[in-house]
Amino acid sequence: MQKPVVMMAIIGGLIAAGIVLSFYGSQVITEGLSQKDETVMAGNSLEIYSDIDVTTTNLGVFVVQVQNFKEGVIHVKVFDPLGAELVSTTVDRESFEKRFDVTTGGTYKLLVENTGQDQTQIIAVIGPMPDPGKLSFGITGFYVLILGLIGIVGVGIYAIRIRRKKAS
Repeated sequence: MQKPVVMMAIIGGLIAAGIVLSFYGSQVITEGLSQKDETVMAGNSLEIYSDIDVTTTNLGVFVVQVQNFKEGVIHVKVFDPLGAELVSTTVDRESFEKRFDVTTGGTYKLLVENTGQDQTQIIAVIGPMPDPGKLSFGITGFYVLILGLIGIVGVGIYAIRIRRKKAS
């Protein structure tokens, strides 16, 4: 078997491992998060709930992605299980993420309001902040995938050089 073929097989394995790690990492990161995808009419709102256990984390996170983003028309509020408002902010970009303190265990509510004149597609996520180990697991898959793609370029250059040496 030729060297480039063996190298390509190894790199193919790296790419496959990177894809699997990236997929599995994203599943691990998003477990425990509540997600809702909805078209919100002008003047209406979207509510999403998530149970957060204070014994496992003291930090929560919410993400709001807005299609056809317009400045100042999407407002977000987070409420704790007792109904107290923890966060009140206006979404200032298409993909908006913010963390909040988890003080008591229970069901937290994310309220996304559309105060604009048009209907808007909104994806909202709320839940406990994933721990750093889970986050690094997802990132590792991405780096393995990039390493495999760089390896393909390297093997291609190596194979071209070998052919040129044989031809001369």
